Amino acid sequence: MNLLGSSGVFLLYLLLVLQGTNSSFISINQGMKVMKGRSAFLSREDLQFSIPKEKDACKVEVVMNEPITQRVGKLTPQVFDCHFLPNEVKYTHNGCPILNEDAVKLRLYRFTETETFTETFTLWVYLLEPDCNIIQMSTRVLEVPEFYGLSRAIDKNVLSFDYERRMNLECTIRLSPLETGLPAHGQVVILEPQQGEPRGDQPHSFFPESQYRKDPRCPGGSCASGLKKMDNLKISCEEFLLMGLRYQHLQPPSPNVDYISISLVLTDIRSKSTYKSESLWLPVSIKPAFPNQIPTAALMPTYILEVDQFILTSVTTSTVDCEDDETPKSLLVFNITKAPLQGYFTHLLDHTKEISSFTWKDLNDMQIAYQPPNSSHTERRNYEVEFEVYDFFFEKSLPIMVHISIRTADTNAPRVSWNMGLSLLEGQSRPITWEQFQIVDNDDIAAVRLITVDGLQHGRLTVRGGKGFIFTVADIQAGAVRYHHDDSDSTKDFVVFRIFDGHHSTRHKFPINILPKDDSPPLLITNVVIELDEGQTVLIQGSMLKASDMDSSDDYIFFNITKPSQAGEIIKKPGPGLTGYAVPGFLQRDLFSGIIYYRHFGGEIFEDSFEFVLCDSHDPPNLSEPQIVVIHITPVDDELPKEVPGVSRHLVVKETEVVHLTKKHLHFVDTESHDRELLYTITRPPFFSFSYGHSDAGKLFMVDSILKLVKDPAAPGLRSFTQHAVNHMKVAYMPPIQDIGPHLQHVQFVFSISNQHGSTLHGICFNITILPVDNQAPEVFTNSLQVNEGGHCFITTEHILISDMDTKQDELRLSLKRLPLHGMVELDGFPLNHGDEFSWRDLHALKVRYHHDGSEVLQDSILFEATDRSNSAEFVLHVKPTIPFLLRFYL
Repeated sequence: MNLLGSSGVFLLYLLLVLQGTNSSFISINQGMKVMKGRSAFLSREDLQFSIPKEKDACKVEVVMNEPITQRVGKLTPQVFDCHFLPNEVKYTHNGCPILNEDAVKLRLYRFTETETFTETFTLWVYLLEPDCNIIQMSTRVLEVPEFYGLSRAIDKNVLSFDYERRMNLECTIRLSPLETGLPAHGQVVILEPQQGEPRGDQPHSFFPESQYRKDPRCPGGSCASGLKKMDNLKISCEEFLLMGLRYQHLQPPSPNVDYISISLVLTDIRSKSTYKSESLWLPVSIKPAFPNQIPTAALMPTYILEVDQFILTSVTTSTVDCEDDETPKSLLVFNITKAPLQGYFTHLLDHTKEISSFTWKDLNDMQIAYQPPNSSHTERRNYEVEFEVYDFFFEKSLPIMVHISIRTADTNAPRVSWNMGLSLLEGQSRPITWEQFQIVDNDDIAAVRLITVDGLQHGRLTVRGGKGFIFTVADIQAGAVRYHHDDSDSTKDFVVFRIFDGHHSTRHKFPINILPKDDSPPLLITNVVIELDEGQTVLIQGSMLKASDMDSSDDYIFFNITKPSQAGEIIKKPGPGLTGYAVPGFLQRDLFSGIIYYRHFGGEIFEDSFEFVLCDSHDPPNLSEPQIVVIHITPVDDELPKEVPGVSRHLVVKETEVVHLTKKHLHFVDTESHDRELLYTITRPPFFSFSYGHSDAGKLFMVDSILKLVKDPAAPGLRSFTQHAVNHMKVAYMPPIQDIGPHLQHVQFVFSISNQHGSTLHGICFNITILPVDNQAPEVFTNSLQVNEGGHCFITTEHILISDMDTKQDELRLSLKRLPLHGMVELDGFPLNHGDEFSWRDLHALKVRYHHDGSEVLQDSILFEATDRSNSAEFVLHVKPTIPFLLRFYL
């Protein structure tokens, strides 16, 4: 048995490993701080490596098969450069309130021309309570009163959303129970009323609980049939609070708290980019349940693992198992808290890498194995390994001990004692060394041969530069066996060897891990034609122009404009209200931020384009083939509407009538617009041209708005109308409701006219002349006339007060319709007879008087008639004769 050489080399390997642990490639590892429910980018202050960028290639890989890490968040991308850029590596928290820290397991690869150095380490993520959340929880907790019960509805009394409500922000809520596994012991439902229930006019139908049948499993009646399960939901934030979503409990026994995972996204609707996002676990209290219990070790397993020397041995549930009444077994996580002194546990998907945790599902599927040490012993060796098991809500069990017993080997067949696989950079070649792949044979190691029988899908093997179909153990020890990657965009490869010594044969798989190299140019994924109107500036959205790079961050893809547009320019507006400036290129993250625009100069070129080349962040950059963005410009009607010659823009109307506006009064045309597209907008409603006591100057209205074409104060006034409406006599003018008086009045209204393209003429005036109509009778008020017996007295405007809204005072006439019985009426000293007339001016000039005949009467009266041009009104003037004072004294 050739053990001396293999043991010596192994000891040398251990010394190298120990030496490597003392000289780490990591210069700074402070961990990163992330607000719960939010995301944060990894910075150079958090993590930094002491590897010169110019010297060696260096990659960092996120280890994904460690379920004890990234428990409440995720670090992306999975592979990134050691010299990562700002805003490139991001940790996103899922909103879990339970843990205050998380861990991410990372594996560092340093690639020289001849060797690959690896180092595995942990990046701690410290989870902080945010100062202010968008999703605000109230103090009222959702509660389920009994098993299988329903909570009350999730509404504004449970949640509210605190964000800046801007027109360009869209708030969306997403529920993904299948993806998040929450709720863990229930479901989100919405109540659906049952068909055939009593009508609303039946008294018992007014009680909400009568609409739902009680479930016999919940005697309290808080659960109901007619429930619709919500598996996946994406809805606006406002509608989410109005849906009436509830939590339904399903699986007792369960912890006394369950959670609903809610994701909120604020999207900029202009650029379709995410403005802010947040996640939250909304707690649901299950009233009759107990607090979460810890997992316990199962009774049936032996907790002893029997292993043959050098043989990778699967661990099954008959060796170790755990139980938890509240968490499905598939979700239990086993964490190795005390590793065996020799050997390691691994996952069979990549059995060359040591793991520190695994899921019960992988254990049950026999994907977890123990790799014994590669040193040979003549006696059985015993080791111990200690586990802790975590449930879905991170409660851990007491330590569980498993004993490992390694039997001595009693075979002459060749066996693989050590298999660490091979790691290299895309396109590189590496030797398969004795430190990575070791074989033992009891009787004759020199007779062992290895034959390639499968694999090598992305590369080839050579032995001393020739074809590597068959080789010996000595070739491996000499470093003569070499794997050459074909430089394809692949991440995994393998070789299956048949190992034989002339008598015995076995097959073994040697895995090869390939780290991507930034050697591929970005690819253009979306290139949508840009469409805009002549002279317009349009936002280039991220959904219109998008590229991707499989080797580096998409945010840092640069669109280098090699042939600028002829009819416009690409501009960058750093923020709202800021002036844009022309740029020779832009980053894709600028597109996603909504700050890249195309501005048309306004010329008569209606087909435009610009050419660009995509560049990644590599030094020197990888360049794509030239790409062209096509721009279609829609011609805009630059001509303003024109007035048809001969149009009066003047209307004459009697104050009592309503008159249509016709093409003779108002008619504009546009060569590129139909009459329906010519819009008149009244910028100043009708007003009197000269000062006038009334504010009502009439209004324009649609004739269809009233039943009869007469003056109607209820008719709604127009603010805008089309030329088409004027042509079909649908627009009319209604004079003021009140009488305008005896004089004609001039009214105006100011309007603008615009076509479908927005070309507008402003400040156009339309004139209206309103003619007075004498349709009101004079109004007369009288004061009694007092006169001495036998005396006379002037009849003045104080005795007869006459007015007429639509007649001038000078045109009013008064006629004597009945003579007084005890006197006479005189004009300029001459008596008036029945039917004689005088004017209001005669009355005003004191030319009219009453002469009493001296008879002893208490009262006399005169009947007059007041007339204008068209109407009349009769009235009586009373006369009261009095005895003079001296005569009364004498008598």
